[in-house]
This record gives sequence, C-alpha cells and structure tokens, in this order.
Amino acid sequence: MRRAIINADDFGLCRGVNEGIIKAHREGILTSATLMANMPGFEGAVALARENPRLGVGIHLNLLRGTPVSPPDKVPTLLAPSGLLWGSVYVFLRRLWSGRLSLAEVETEVRAQVEKVLAAGVPATHVDSEKHLHTVPPVFRTVVRVVPDYGLRRVRFINEFCLSSQPAQTAKAWAISLACRRMRRRLREHAIMTADRFYGLCGSGRMTARRLARILDRLGEGTAEIMVHPGYMTEELVALERITGSYYINNRRELELGALLDPALREVVKRRAIELTTYREI
Repeated sequence: MRRAIINADDFGLCRGVNEGIIKAHREGILTSATLMANMPGFEGAVALARENPRLGVGIHLNLLRGTPVSPPDKVPTLLAPSGLLWGSVYVFLRRLWSGRLSLAEVETEVRAQVEKVLAAGVPATHVDSEKHLHTVPPVFRTVVRVVPDYGLRRVRFINEFCLSSQPAQTAKAWAISLACRRMRRRLREHAIMTADRFYGLCGSGRMTARRLARILDRLGEGTAEIMVHPGYMTEELVALERITGSYYINNRRELELGALLDPALREVVKRRAIELTTYREI
C-alpha cells in the first residue's frame, strides 16, 4: 500500500496562513497540518481545526520565533534581550553547543507548548518543529523523551538524502537526515513511530504541482510525509515577519497553495492508488 501524508507547517502563524491551509485541505490534497502554539493565529487555527475534523493536526514546536508559552523567567536562556525567542537558527545552535542554552528550559517550553495545544482540545496527531530544530540531537533526545508523557508517539523523521538546485538546501537536507539517522535507537527506546520516508526539504518553497506530481509518482510501499507551506501573503504576515524574523518561504506560500489545488495531482493519486492519510493512521 502506498500512503501519503501531505502536511502543512505553520498552522496558527496568522490568519492568511490558516486560510490557505484550510483551502488546500478542503479543495486540494492537503491532509495534515502542524500547529504553532505561540503565534497570533493559534486561536483561529484551533477553531478551524474543530470545523475540519478530517484534517490531522499535529504540534509544530517553535523554539525559535515569537514569545514563549512559558513564563519568561522560566526560560531565560531561550530569549534574546528583546524578550523574544532568538529568531535565528545559527544563534540557537551556537548557544546550545557552547552550553549557554539550557536543555532543561527547552524541556520546559516543549511541555508548555504541548500542554497548550492539548488544553485547547486539539487531538494532536504528531510532533515536528520550526526549522526542524527537534532534529538537533540534544533537542531530539529531549523531545522523544517528553512527548510520550502526553500520549504522543509520532514524530517527524527526516531521511531525505537529496540533491537540490540550491546547494544550501542540499547541505541542510543531508545534515538533518544524518542527525535523524543517529537517533533511531532513541525512537525505538521510546516507542516513537514515524513515516517511512520524508520529502520537502530540497524543494522547500518550490513545491510546484510538477514537483509534487514527481514525488507522488515515485512513491514506494509504505507511508511518506510530504512537507508543504501553503498560505496567503498578507499585510499581517509582513508585519509579523518584522517582529519574529524573516521567513524565506513567505513569498512562495501562494505558489504552493496553487500547486496543492491542482486537479492533476488527484489524477496522479488515483492512477497510483495512493491513500491520502494523516499521522493518526500510522
């Protein structure tokens, strides 16, 4: 059996992203989304999730942007002088590797975000993260140890050893995939389940209908997650970017939304007998 989870990151970021995700679910091939607990669109996303129960909704852990869910005095090393999360992967990693970023505080914030989502009544399907920070080995060990406490046993696992026209994307995909490979034993120890394959890093921001069709057309047996970022570019999103840091993906969200709505993709799904599914079914 060939199964595909088409997952949109950034649910809860803002209204324009929320609306794009729901349109892609209702009218296109999107089956799943991951919810940011600490961003302005959270309440709107929760309401939309209730209205669309077939949409699988996971948790998009965000240790990078905006304000923490935890009281600031509980997570001081996660915060810049502005009181916001650091906003830069490079700053986060540099502080982590130098011992200036506390893993105990990472655990505190992970728990706070998970608890906020569950308290809102969202039956979370799985966990991933902003900029894939959960795949950094010390953070990964924390996440896979913590989330089973909440009945969550499905986590995004990236194994995309791919070549991109963008060398930086290729390097990122290989680095993250190698980091995940090192964590397989931890997954087994905590009975964490994953999709068999992952797609989306090398094509991030460029998930056109043609690219999605190629991915779907070559799916093998098992379950694959395909990561996308649909949405609408709005003034709210531009203003939010000034506060939380730039999203290179923002100018491409509408392109990816259009791709997910392309009726040709349903034909590929039908021809290849692919079951569109969510992490609930893993």
